[in-house]
Formats: sequence, C-alpha cells, structure tokens
Amino acid sequence: MTQLDSQLRAELVRKGNQAFNEKDYQKARDYFFQADYQDGMVRLGDHYMYERRLPLLAYGYYRRARAVGKMEEIHKRMVLALGEWLGREAIKPESLSRIESGMPETRVNAQGMVEVPVSNHLRETALKILAGKGA
Repeated sequence: MTQLDSQLRAELVRKGNQAFNEKDYQKARDYFFQADYQDGMVRLGDHYMYERRLPLLAYGYYRRARAVGKMEEIHKRMVLALGEWLGREAIKPESLSRIESGMPETRVNAQGMVEVPVSNHLRETALKILAGKGA
C-alpha cells in the first residue's frame, strides 16, 4: 500500500467509523482497508467474532490488522473444540492445561499461525478429516 497523507487517511478513518456506526460493515471495511486502519479492522473482527459468531471471518480481519492476541484466541478455541469433538484424551495434557489456563507459551510461525503442540493421533485424525477421508 502506498503511503497516504495524514489528512486523507483521517478522512477515510472517519468515513469508516461512520459506516461502522451505521452498521454498513462492507463500506466500513473498504474505508478501513484503504486507510490500513488496524483498530477499525479489529472492531470489524470483534463484530464478526462476538456478535455474528463467525470466527473464520473474524480471523481474516484480525490477521489483516496483525492482531496476534486475537488470532491466538481463535486458535485456542479451535484446538479446544477439535479436542472436544475427538475426545480430550487426544490432546497432550500439558497442551490442554496451557490452552485452558490462557498461559500463552505458544509460538507464532512465519505464516502468522500459532503453533500448539498436539498429540500425533489428533494431528493424524485432523489431517484425515481435512483430506475428506473421515476418522
């Protein structure tokens, strides 16, 4: 993105905030993206995460805003949900306790993904599901 002058960026942010307050989220998104306004993108992510209950859509906004803490929260929820679905015994106990306690001992890799250690069984089962082979 090219560098916007501060006056133009402020105008885009103002219009984005106005659109957000009017619940025109598509227009708000366009303005926030043009201005590279991270706080606005996080607000949109929060809207989709908590009000609309669409975590994968929210994740895209958090990623665009480089909101690592928000992305980690979604990763932890996904691991917990997958663990519940497959059975809690499929997750290493130390990983589960770290995730449940909120103690972020996880690492973020080069793609911005949080690395959460899981058992080999859980990993293999998840890969089979993603490949469409079932458990």
